[in-house]
Amino acid sequence: MNFLTITRKALAISCSVLIFLLIVALVFLYSGKSLTNRENLSHYIKNAEVLNMDINVIFNLEESGITLKEKIYQLGLDSNIPEEVLDDIIKSEEINIIFGDFFSHTIDYLVNGLDKPQLSSDSIDKLKEVANFSLESHINLMLESEELEIYIQDFADQLTEIVPQRHEVIGKLPIASIQTFLNFNQLYLYLLILGLLIIITFCLWSIYKPLKYLAIPMIVSGVLFAILGSMNNFINDYVISNLEGLKPLISPLITILLTIVFKVGVLISFSGVFLMIIYVVINRIVINNHKTK
Repeated sequence: MNFLTITRKALAISCSVLIFLLIVALVFLYSGKSLTNRENLSHYIKNAEVLNMDINVIFNLEESGITLKEKIYQLGLDSNIPEEVLDDIIKSEEINIIFGDFFSHTIDYLVNGLDKPQLSSDSIDKLKEVANFSLESHINLMLESEELEIYIQDFADQLTEIVPQRHEVIGKLPIASIQTFLNFNQLYLYLLILGLLIIITFCLWSIYKPLKYLAIPMIVSGVLFAILGSMNNFINDYVISNLEGLKPLISPLITILLTIVFKVGVLISFSGVFLMIIYVVINRIVINNHKTK
């Protein structure tokens, strides 16, 4: 094995290590961004009982106030929604989905300075469905469905009052760093991985051998993330032991994040194994063809 061959192989291995680091970065980016989507925020709102939290704690304000549930209830009463219907709305499972959607838009507002958050049309439709179902079960309420839907629409419009002005919420938060993280285009990392694979192709002068140099970091990183995602109890205990007072707030967040990491880790590791199998099959065919010649 001459010096040039050793250099090429060393460069290919170095590129494979860089691919591993890029895959790790991709997983962290994906997992972090996934926390802010509607579905995961809905789970978080339910598990952390966000509706029972002080609204000023949620929005990083100093003064003490009422809970989010109490604020929602008051807005509903101001929109002429009957108490019986409001009770059913707040008790429903849909309320977590609805506010998952609302807080997803709230994050966009706080991070990117967009318009104040509003419920999406499908969330409003869910709200109307729950309200109409409640109205049907309370025959004593002298209210038409169409009229109730008008009140629900007004209630949805009034929800923007819950969120304070952007500068009040941000305070001393490192909003620039958060903005960079959430808005970072993952396509750049994929392009870097592609570029490294092209370099490996030229180093090894082979079209199929780069599959191995991609599969190995995928398998290693996937297994590591799957193991990390399985350590929910250990990580929760460690973090909560240092942040005991924040357990109801932090613990569900850790669980959701580790669940995402575990799922992504399993997907990446299986994809890596699949690529490795393809490489082994192609390599065997090439070796056999070479022997027959």
